[in-house]
Amino acid sequence: MAKKIRDPRSRQHIVEAAWRLLATRGLGATTMRAVAAEAGVSTGSVTHYFEDKAELINAVLRHNGKVAAQRVVEAVGERRGLDAVQRATQGLLPVDEERLTCWRVWLASWSDDSSGGFTEGYQVWRSLLRRHLNEAVADGELPDGLDLPHEIGVLGTLVVGTGLLAGSDMSTRDQLRRRARRIFNEHFARLAQQRSSV
Repeated sequence: MAKKIRDPRSRQHIVEAAWRLLATRGLGATTMRAVAAEAGVSTGSVTHYFEDKAELINAVLRHNGKVAAQRVVEAVGERRGLDAVQRATQGLLPVDEERLTCWRVWLASWSDDSSGGFTEGYQVWRSLLRRHLNEAVADGELPDGLDLPHEIGVLGTLVVGTGLLAGSDMSTRDQLRRRARRIFNEHFARLAQQRSSV
């Protein structure tokens, strides 16, 4: 087990360096020595806080989950109903560098998803969508009898697909960002129209 934490800011600085490195160079290249170089510290400083690479990567995945969750929370704010669903979805889309970094970290660690990784955060996000979709139905924004599990699945598929494409193909990401905005705007417009057609 790693030693007692001397300075939480130093530990966080190392985690953030490993986060950037994992996003840009992948899991194999994110060695303790490479993280130390990225953070501008000695390898001994990294091993002071993290016993091994697995412990460091777990910390990076927890950090990544917190960054993504914070973006969703900020996007939703005090909103409710369909507006909150739209904003929760937009909060995860890889439309800026920070969110793209989150997706690239998830992609780099996809086969090694451990605590604080994508799956845990995705389940929290789905619960948030369910709550706000229920509000939209209760507020009359969406029709009664809306198949919530299906709608959550559709939104999840759209978000994850967009994140995977943006994170894996850097050459088309700007085009993908524009296309994603259009796809989601059209999807939410169709959802809102369902209520007026009932």
